[in-house]
Amino acid sequence: MKKNKVMDFFSALGRSLMMPIAALAACGIILGVTAALLKTQVVEAVPFLQQPVVFYILNTLKTVSNVVFTLIPVLFAISISFGMAKEDKEVAAFAGFIGYYTFLVSASCMINSGFMNFDSLQISTILGVETLDMGAVAGILTGVTVAALHNKYQVVFPVAIAFYGGKRFVAIVVILAMALLGQVAPFIWAPVSAGINGLGTLISESGLLGVFSFGFLERLLIPTGLHH
Repeated sequence: MKKNKVMDFFSALGRSLMMPIAALAACGIILGVTAALLKTQVVEAVPFLQQPVVFYILNTLKTVSNVVFTLIPVLFAISISFGMAKEDKEVAAFAGFIGYYTFLVSASCMINSGFMNFDSLQISTILGVETLDMGAVAGILTGVTVAALHNKYQVVFPVAIAFYGGKRFVAIVVILAMALLGQVAPFIWAPVSAGINGLGTLISESGLLGVFSFGFLERLLIPTGLHH
């Protein structure tokens, strides 16, 4: 029974990731084609591409498609919240974005608090906030957390404070939970990130054994849908 629950969880997670992955695949094709057409050698070989209107269109498509890749974490946060919610999925998707942004701001507050030296962490400006850059991991963590809270907490309050019950209570719980995670993340992300990078380096430097290991692990994920 427990094994089935684990498989169901990862299967739902894999299905939820398909929406942003499909968008990324399409944008990747557009980005690749436009980037190739805008290369100096190609532009010189094809005078038509030097036309201001043509150049503007290609450059705009390249810029827009590239922006989507910078939004991978927030896309994952929203899509996982939406896909793994059992009901009121639109509320879960909204809570996913709120939760992710709360996480960014909370982590930024801790990094700038001066309590510790966080210089070893990768700091980036995400959605206008200078904060801890955990990449897609932050989006996945947010999505899973929001979906779990959304499915569990549909509280009904007394009439006097009924306004804050039901769907609205989910957003309140998500903000509190993600604020707490944002406070903790700067302390635990450094060793986790080092482990991920170390594993990637080990696989890349292991020659044929590394290729086999990567392929084997990727194949193991197929039943869950996470191989994408």
